[in-house]
Amino acid sequence: MTTQAKSTDATRREMLRLMLVTLRDETYERVQELRHEQADDVELAPGDEMDRARADVDVETHASLIARAEERLRYIDEALGRVDEGRYGICASCREHIAVERLSALPFAIYCVECQQKRTRSGHGWSDGTMIQPYDQQWTLPEEMVEQPEYTAASEEVLSVSYGSPFAEGKASESARPAPLRQPRPRNK
Repeated sequence: MTTQAKSTDATRREMLRLMLVTLRDETYERVQELRHEQADDVELAPGDEMDRARADVDVETHASLIARAEERLRYIDEALGRVDEGRYGICASCREHIAVERLSALPFAIYCVECQQKRTRSGHGWSDGTMIQPYDQQWTLPEEMVEQPEYTAASEEVLSVSYGSPFAEGKASESARPAPLRQPRPRNK
């Protein structure tokens, strides 16, 4: 590797480290804000059942957001470890540099966009340990929530069409019926 290539690589690595450290600091500050807001929610003395229910939902929401942010902090720390080892920002498949734009959008990316697309198309990339949770799975509806239609001879519905006002009693008048469709005339060639 030439001196210029080493310098460029070191500059890129330092830029990626700075990006991760900045993201880690922002995420840490967000965790602190969420914990403060959660403490405020707990301290409020709710008045009625609706206020208590809303306060409970707010506390649970903050707890979930805190858990996600702490998980993000863990992944950022792992990525910083990869920076120290010289593996961060290098595609695990093709060994080429992962675009900085991709790393900005998904700092935990292990594959470049092209290799990730190939893996996804070939059936890899989901739930095989190549991406972090919760980004590694595609959500599907649980079996107990899937509605199974029951078809029987008795369940067949008959569709009837009525013309006229739905508020009129009795049969609709003939004038309320639409004109029958006319067949188009054949064209002369």
